[in-house]
Amino acid sequence: MPGVLQSRANRTLGLAEKTILGFIAGAAAAIAIIDLVLLVPRIVDLVTSGPTTLIGATLTRPLEPEFASPDVTGAVARTADVTVSTLPGGAVAALIAAAIVTSLLTIGICLVVAWLCLRVFLGKPFVRSATWGIGAAAILVLLGGLGGPLLTGIAYAETASALDLPELEPFVVTIDLAPLGWTFALAVVAAAFEIGQRLQRDTEALV
Repeated sequence: MPGVLQSRANRTLGLAEKTILGFIAGAAAAIAIIDLVLLVPRIVDLVTSGPTTLIGATLTRPLEPEFASPDVTGAVARTADVTVSTLPGGAVAALIAAAIVTSLLTIGICLVVAWLCLRVFLGKPFVRSATWGIGAAAILVLLGGLGGPLLTGIAYAETASALDLPELEPFVVTIDLAPLGWTFALAVVAAAFEIGQRLQRDTEALV
């Protein structure tokens, strides 16, 4: 009887794990599709050259907003959301490239997660496609994390120069080094999957 109960518990645990994996894979695929769908109107909006808001543009002269509370002794706003009627061609191209790079980061990682969930569901996660997928995700993290802010900074600088906006800094880029760390971490995971693939191949050869 204990053996039967243990066998049923193992089957239940396996079913729960597969359900969780299916949910994660479905959610990741859905996020990738949604991000791709949202990318299209963003690009269309930039191409139509309508009013565009430069979110978080750095000001040359920080603003000092006033607060009614006496507890606030000082405040400085160094950035502002600046809406311009038209963008120069170079700025449009840079913003489109930044949007594509950022979306590719999300889409790529979600697709890799969905694929890994599928391989784990099938009981063979250590395959060459998984290794290459994780490696591709590492590259996308690097490009999206560093390339996105750089392209946005170029777009803002091009706008400030072409429209003669001395109120905006000529070129400011805020770089977060966290994507570099994530890139190294994913590279290590890819190497671990490559080793796992060899071990899995050797194990299958012995069976």
